[in-house]
Amino acid sequence: MALRSRWGSVGRDALRRSRYQWQLRFGPRDWRHPPWQGSPRLLVIGICQGVAIGRAMRLLLPAAEIEVIDVADLGRRFRSTAELVAEASRYDVVFANRFAPFAPDGDYETLRAGCRLVPIPTIVFLAYHPDAIQVGDFAAPGGRGIVYGPMGGEHSALALFSYLEGLPVEAALRLYTEAVYERLGYLDLWHASVESILELGRHAQYDLSAEILRWSRRGCFMHTINHPRPIVTADLARGLLAKAGIAFPELDLEAILPDDLLPAGSWPVYPPVAARYGLPGSMMFLKGETAITGPYRTMTLETVLRASYAYFARRPTRELRSDRVASWRADPDIVRFLRESAGV
Repeated sequence: MALRSRWGSVGRDALRRSRYQWQLRFGPRDWRHPPWQGSPRLLVIGICQGVAIGRAMRLLLPAAEIEVIDVADLGRRFRSTAELVAEASRYDVVFANRFAPFAPDGDYETLRAGCRLVPIPTIVFLAYHPDAIQVGDFAAPGGRGIVYGPMGGEHSALALFSYLEGLPVEAALRLYTEAVYERLGYLDLWHASVESILELGRHAQYDLSAEILRWSRRGCFMHTINHPRPIVTADLARGLLAKAGIAFPELDLEAILPDDLLPAGSWPVYPPVAARYGLPGSMMFLKGETAITGPYRTMTLETVLRASYAYFARRPTRELRSDRVASWRADPDIVRFLRESAGV
């Protein structure tokens, strides 16, 4: 891939070893506190991927006290940001994903100002799963505006377009072709996705350039656009501890790390997209495990489309919001192309 030529051909093991050894010996330039001796007390506040990183840290530091809090639980556990800051101040280091305000008196920046905080970079990568979108009103508090479907909080953009255009499922199935992907830009997202993930890393003062090279050499490193696989979780757990100056023993973490995000489901890499990156492709979707829909299982594209239509039909059309699909429907040329490709 083009990524390799840009970042060179440094061996991944040597690159990782030199990076972590440098950090453990000298600490990050912007870290003001010395490395801890003994067992540190750590607090991890994360979105789903941050929670998985916190659990990985527990395997690296079995003697440490590590509390992991899901961002979604902040409003239930704390009445104010001041309460959260008071709790966070009890720990040697706090690791946190950036989060939206859960109380009127403050937010992530309030927490950051009140404790020793190391930001967790948020991993979002579109190139492998360019058809996956989230639907709904994301400004609604507590995630109440998010529309869920057979794949949880993510949907096929082509499925939503087809539903809103009144296309039958049989016609929608004809849209999943290389010609359609090419026209919609699905096959040309690699460089933009790399730049985006590097920018997300910069927001967290974390250089992800070495990591993205290592991950991509191992194949698809995402279950979906915002759920990374264990290779990512393991590297970030080690890298964040090193950034905080916390030593950890040698451990083949990937070999023993549970895939905490797999039960949420896994999106396939569509064959034309996979061919672009030299990966195996598939159109089999892995449904997440929920109390309502039961254990996770694989589904064909037709099954996903029929289930998606059923979920969409339960919601008022005004709630089926997607900027991408809205932009397609506002472009007469794209609407004409897609309807012709669907045979209607």
